[in-house]
Amino acid sequence: MPADVRRRHNGAMPHPSVIRLAAATALVLPALAGCAGAPEYPVLATAAVAELPTDSFATRSIDVTLESVWDQPVVIAGGTVFTPYFERLDAAGLDVALPAGGEVTVRLSLGAATCPAGEGPTSAQLVIDMGDQELLQSVMLRDRELRPLNTRACEVIGGLDAD
Repeated sequence: MPADVRRRHNGAMPHPSVIRLAAATALVLPALAGCAGAPEYPVLATAAVAELPTDSFATRSIDVTLESVWDQPVVIAGGTVFTPYFERLDAAGLDVALPAGGEVTVRLSLGAATCPAGEGPTSAQLVIDMGDQELLQSVMLRDRELRPLNTRACEVIGGLDAD
């Protein structure tokens, strides 16, 4: 080591600002590297149309049309519905391919009717398989049919309770 470097370094610790800079760099760079492959959020359109299938009263399910706003294909790996009209079920396993910029309809199950029903919006929480990672995304559901379905279900339940 040259003499001038030995005099400056002299075996002493680096200046505290150099240590802080090194520590900050060590913390930030791995975090930024981890984000490099992350998709731009959201992957799905933030609202979706929800319709009752013709057998909805028997199957207690809802069809949700999802739209991709991402430039890569993904797989909808699971989902569940949050609504004041029906109890929430655990996420159902799905395996539905969604092409980049495309649409797909998935069927999500509804729990038992909540009688009397509460108030509030309905949403779906979806598990999105990106190939090398999974994301969760909530999508607000535009539905006009869950309240009437809940009303009919509660009438049936009430009729059964009266017997």
